[in-house]
Amino acid sequence: MVLKCLMLLFPAVIFLQSGLDKLFKMEGNKTYILSVFKKTFLKPISGTLFYLLMILELACGMMAITGFFTLVSRDDETIGYFTFLLSVITLTGLLAGQRIACDYAGAAGIIPYLILAFLGLYLFSV
Repeated sequence: MVLKCLMLLFPAVIFLQSGLDKLFKMEGNKTYILSVFKKTFLKPISGTLFYLLMILELACGMMAITGFFTLVSRDDETIGYFTFLLSVITLTGLLAGQRIACDYAGAAGIIPYLILAFLGLYLFSV
């Protein structure tokens, strides 16, 4: 149970920090996202994708915190499982976006996070 609790701190930290950064520094972050996708087929929907990403990140972070407390207080792993499932989906979307934008270094930087998310998903599914 200790390992699972510690694993839930991972999406809580990375996703809450990133989502809150997007929320509180919205204009700068949105401008960056728009510039990243300006030469791709995602350009027309990049503003919408920014908001979707922010919502997904905040949801993952809040689910991780909720999953942590649910695991500790009730020994219920359900929210933890869905936290890592949503984390894998979110990170896969980020990876795809980086690849589409031809930011291969940025895409490579997502891989360790994705591996940890898959590890968490596995840990909560056994």
